[in-house]
Amino acid sequence: MTRSRPPEDDPLEAAFAEARHASIDLPDGLMARVMSDAIAELPVPDSRPFWKQVFGTLGGWPAMAGLAMTACVGIWAGGALTDDLMLSLVPLDSAALDTGTGLGTFDLLLVDG
Repeated sequence: MTRSRPPEDDPLEAAFAEARHASIDLPDGLMARVMSDAIAELPVPDSRPFWKQVFGTLGGWPAMAGLAMTACVGIWAGGALTDDLMLSLVPLDSAALDTGTGLGTFDLLLVDG
């Protein structure tokens, strides 16, 4: 970025330079009170272990147990349910569900009904 005028000719820069050299008289103890308030507002680091922070964020132990059970049921359903069982569970004509040999049982989940 190029400047059109040198910085000493800039009125804004001159105002900033004057403000830098001006001294401000504060009442006694004001700066100490301001700094103590600022220190009190600083965030406190969490001293819990990382795994407790993650479990707390996800909802605690009950939520984690629900997530684990859902994962187990999903793995079981993906591996144990066969095409024959899925066709008996779906109340549609099996001829209408011509899904081909692409994804196996997963194709039946793609049918919008």
